[in-house]
Amino acid sequence: MANRLCTDLNASHVGPQWAENFVKRNPELTTRFRRRIDYQRAQCEDPGVLNAWFQLVQNMIAKYGIQEEDIYNFDETGFLMGMQACSQAQRLLQALNEVLGLVRSS
Repeated sequence: MANRLCTDLNASHVGPQWAENFVKRNPELTTRFRRRIDYQRAQCEDPGVLNAWFQLVQNMIAKYGIQEEDIYNFDETGFLMGMQACSQAQRLLQALNEVLGLVRSS
């Protein structure tokens, strides 16, 4: 992605250590490993089903006048605000002093 941006800006391409150097230049960021998505869960990600779900959500938001600040994202495992999890090989960046909230289902 960084190389694509450089091409768009007529700038030179980034080197192989660019991401590591970016983290070093920005000490307020840390890295975290991400989890792999369950194979069965990945198989259930049918675009038609997902599009129908989000259309239903949009309809309910409009019908009941739900404000954007009153919408939260979580599932049966709870959620970390501002983070996503997917593949162990990828890393997440977050600010060192950022407070993350965790909600767990009972």
